[in-house]
Formats: sequence, structure tokens, C-alpha cells
Amino acid sequence: MEKNQAFQVAARTCGFVEVDECRDGTVVWFRKTTADAATGTHQRMCVDSLTNSATVYWTNVRGKIDSKTFRHVSTLQEWLSTTTLVEKLDNVLLESSAPGGQQSVPVVSIAVGVGKQTS
Repeated sequence: MEKNQAFQVAARTCGFVEVDECRDGTVVWFRKTTADAATGTHQRMCVDSLTNSATVYWTNVRGKIDSKTFRHVSTLQEWLSTTTLVEKLDNVLLESSAPGGQQSVPVVSIAVGVGKQTS
């Protein structure tokens, strides 16, 4: 229960407000107070008391929904304070099989239709 409350405090501290969408359930939904300038959408967060986790959802600049789940409040706080939407799009965090081994890998974007000439 304490971890669940800590996730909720972290959400509010990072600019999320509670959204009354699920009454008497095991999850609490939040949404970012300001919409993202690039996509016009609000980031969302689900704090789940059954799994003791928080999942952040956002729409990337390609219009796809991405998500990241956190099991530790400190990791969520660090990620929210240091990551922007552009970084979320450009890098994917890969977890290796070694404990604590993580690396950031750039995602390659392929432009479609660039340089095509029309007749």
C-alpha cells in the first residue's frame, strides 16, 4: 500500500492529475496536465495496486502508443524527470541478461517517399 501511494505522489509531483475513470478498482489513472506539443495528446499513467507498478503511456510523433512499466518509484521519478518525448522516440532501453545491465540503443527512422519524383 505504501508503494502504491508513493507512485501516486510521484505522479502528482511530475505534473499528472488523477482522472476519475475507475471507481473502487485496483488501479488509479492519471493524465499529464498539459498536452504534448508534438502530438497534442496527454501522457497517461496507471498505478496498479495488485502488481505494485506504474505504467506510463504516451503517443510518439509517429502516432503510435508507447508504454513503460516501473516497479520502483525512484526509477519512475528519474525517468520522468530526465526523459522527454523526443528521447523516448529516439532511444529504446534494452535490458541485458546481466543484473543491472542496461543500454540505450538508438532507433533507426526510415523516411518513406523521400526523394521520389512525380511525373
